[in-house]
Amino acid sequence: MKNKLYIILFFLIILSGDDVLGQTSYEYLRAQLMERQQSTRSQIHNLDQQIATLTNRLNETTEEYQQVFQRFEDLNRLITLRRERLRQMTREQSQIEEEIRLIERNLAELEQELARLIQDYKSTLTYLYKHGRTTELALLLTSSSINQLMIRSYYLSKFNSHLQGQVDEIEEAQQRLESSKIDLQQTKSRNDAVLADIRLETQTLEAQQREQQIIVDELRKDIASLESRRKEQQQQRQNLESTMDNLIREEMRLRRAEESGAEIVRRDIAVTDEELAIFENNFRQNRGQLPWPVENGTITERFGERVNPVFNTRTQNPGIDISTLPRSPVRAVSDGYVFSIQPLHGYGDIIFVNHGTYRTAYGNMSDIFVRRNQVLRRGDVIGLSGDENSIRGSVLFFLIREGSQMVDPERWLQNPRP
Repeated sequence: MKNKLYIILFFLIILSGDDVLGQTSYEYLRAQLMERQQSTRSQIHNLDQQIATLTNRLNETTEEYQQVFQRFEDLNRLITLRRERLRQMTREQSQIEEEIRLIERNLAELEQELARLIQDYKSTLTYLYKHGRTTELALLLTSSSINQLMIRSYYLSKFNSHLQGQVDEIEEAQQRLESSKIDLQQTKSRNDAVLADIRLETQTLEAQQREQQIIVDELRKDIASLESRRKEQQQQRQNLESTMDNLIREEMRLRRAEESGAEIVRRDIAVTDEELAIFENNFRQNRGQLPWPVENGTITERFGERVNPVFNTRTQNPGIDISTLPRSPVRAVSDGYVFSIQPLHGYGDIIFVNHGTYRTAYGNMSDIFVRRNQVLRRGDVIGLSGDENSIRGSVLFFLIREGSQMVDPERWLQNPRP
């Protein structure tokens, strides 16, 4: 009888298992997916705010050429934002599908686990039925010694606890299974909603692209105005580059004068050559890692050659336009000092910052918080980006100059998103 009891207990211990680790891994993976979805949804929300601002501006229409062209510019920026929003929505939908696959795998594992627990419990009951089970009282009374009595009492307690544990495990597995089924249904519903939003966003984008083409056709009717606008854009770019050339030459003149010992010049130089060399080295070492000058920005005009859809002409953009929320904080991308602040036609108020061989410029500012010769540290807020009253709208114009050449800021800034 004693051997039979020990065999039963050993059989039950072999059947037991621990699936806690697998369930913990599932919860961790799903939490990561949910966090990524929340980050994507936050980017979509920020784009929604920018789109709403531009949409309100587009609702104010007029037949005058300048206003029609402004409408084209705003619509072009809006289409860029909507394309980015559509990209983020597609990304979110892909993340939700990944979550669905994870839940489905977990659901299958839970069904297998439940089936195994039920089978183990059935095996235990079958074994007891085939071999019979002496009453606990009889088993205790037939003990040959006090020591044997205590041992039998201990194992009987463990045996009963194990049986109850099997029942509890089955109930818990059933609850997890039902909870996972609910999660799956809710996630599929979210996926259906996002797919519907994507279809609607695609239709809106296509409608605005058609509207843009109508405006392009309208603008092309006035050839004289088109040519005037094209020349104006070229002149604005040339003025910006020549202004930077003049500012840099003047700064170099001041430094040469300082070396000659002129007292009045010493007071006009913000940093020493040694400090400037440190700024330059820091800037160079952070290629591809510079922080963005504004948070949650989307590039709506890229650096370099641009084929104008209205003029069919090619122009060079010396920097980038970063669309962001109106009056967003603008931050210095690297250590340096302000060597000039001035307005320029087409670019609004610009802050020019010296980093040694490298210079940066922040244009279309709606407010400026710094002064000439002020030393800046990476991340310092230097002002606010444009708003609806700014010449370029709710954007920040940003450029980087290396030596005598303008370079693509996107090659220097951190990748803003996956």
